[in-house]
Amino acid sequence: MDARSEHYALDVASAIAERLGPQLTGVYLHGSAVLGGFDARRSDIDVLAVSAEPMTPAQQRAVAEALSEARLPSPAQGLEMSIVTLDTARHPTAEPPFELHVTTAPDDTKVHDGHHRGGDPDLVLHFAVCRSAGRLLGPGLDAGEVFAPVADDLVLAQLADELRWGVEYGAGEYAVLNACRAWRFAVDRALVSKVDGGRWALDRIDGADRDLVSAAIDRQLCLPVAELDPRAVRQFAERARSFVATAQN
Repeated sequence: MDARSEHYALDVASAIAERLGPQLTGVYLHGSAVLGGFDARRSDIDVLAVSAEPMTPAQQRAVAEALSEARLPSPAQGLEMSIVTLDTARHPTAEPPFELHVTTAPDDTKVHDGHHRGGDPDLVLHFAVCRSAGRLLGPGLDAGEVFAPVADDLVLAQLADELRWGVEYGAGEYAVLNACRAWRFAVDRALVSKVDGGRWALDRIDGADRDLVSAAIDRQLCLPVAELDPRAVRQFAERARSFVATAQN
């Protein structure tokens, strides 16, 4: 991660710590910033905070305001931040409950009060990545002490859901590389970045599929490559989905 993004992540952690005080267990960097493939031109900064106790409405408002783009501008493509309780982090489910969710991406700015919503299935992978590679920002407990192991079936189910979402709504390179990442986990239970998933897949495919994945990697790295053929993207993702489905059974 570049120096400006690193400084920003630490500022995010400090802002959360100031408003939660001693009930804060820790703030953890995850996503591409720890798995690899982070590029401020297209990546957001993923942060997960853990509180020993549920947040009060006043704390929710204070944290959301402090992390707003107006108060704390992101040098990347925004911030994606959730706060969960320690009990939730230590007992992962298919839709973990959360205290607060803040996103500051230019085209997807939002604040969600978790007390008035259902759980967030995206947290399944966030927990798993924090457990395996999360980086503590500032004082607190190490990620391994906070996040319990996430069952493989929960990870596979969420990867399958993300695979479906990527094909329907994501950019072609996102769909292809997310499919590679899901395929990798189905084979050897390794959670890697989208770019590393693509590079892993290159050693296992040839022909048009190899060209497609290679082009997806280049686009993810902001290299000048033509947009991917939607039909080829969908077909590749469907084949990857079959690997994930087999692993789930």
